[in-house]
Amino acid sequence: MRQLPELSIAEKLVHTGFIFLVGLGLLVAEAYVYVTVGGKQGLTVQAVTEHYYGNRSSSTLQTVLPRMMSFAGMPASEQPKMTAAVNHWIANGESKAEYESSIKPLIAANCLKCHSVAMSAQLHNPPLASYDDVRKVAQVDTGMSLSSMLLNGMVHLTMLGVIFWIAGWIFSKARFPSLPKYVLIILPFIAMSIDFAGWFLTHQNPIFVWMVLIGGALSCPVALLEMFLSLIQMWFLKARPAV
Repeated sequence: MRQLPELSIAEKLVHTGFIFLVGLGLLVAEAYVYVTVGGKQGLTVQAVTEHYYGNRSSSTLQTVLPRMMSFAGMPASEQPKMTAAVNHWIANGESKAEYESSIKPLIAANCLKCHSVAMSAQLHNPPLASYDDVRKVAQVDTGMSLSSMLLNGMVHLTMLGVIFWIAGWIFSKARFPSLPKYVLIILPFIAMSIDFAGWFLTHQNPIFVWMVLIGGALSCPVALLEMFLSLIQMWFLKARPAV
């Protein structure tokens, strides 16, 4: 089997294009997780736990409201007013009359850009277009729903499986000791499987959050390492002379 330095220029170019685009995509995905799961506090253990298990001391709406208001560009001076109105409505039994007078105008002004019926279908966000919609998310926060985990799992496992396969296939041509090479090739697949299983287990018991943290830390980062090492060897190692 030809090793990376022995590949033709055309082969090196197509592999390099893949590595640059997919590597950038994986970095963007990591940044997206950091922003959407971690928020302003960063990607802490508590943030990951709440994402899958929820904050069962408060409702989903109350938990995500600070992040929603920031994403919506709501002025900081106006945010306490909305928080107080939502807390009061929930504490007083979530009546439809109070919703119509206090909550609906705030939702319409700040949230429907992403949580209308149409946008929710596209973004897989819960809709907030009606009293019943808002009341659903005013229940206790139990983290990511089963349907969302299945949908995200389908996307993650399929797309990352293909990416890890191609990255591993390229890296299999690297000049590297056999045992470490085998470990680096198989590790992203194992780590993603641990991460995926951790979503469901953490949803039941937060003690399993370590599976999500370890799986996330060893899946995409290891694939990125494989691609980086492959790129270096393709362009900076000399081809061995033909025997």
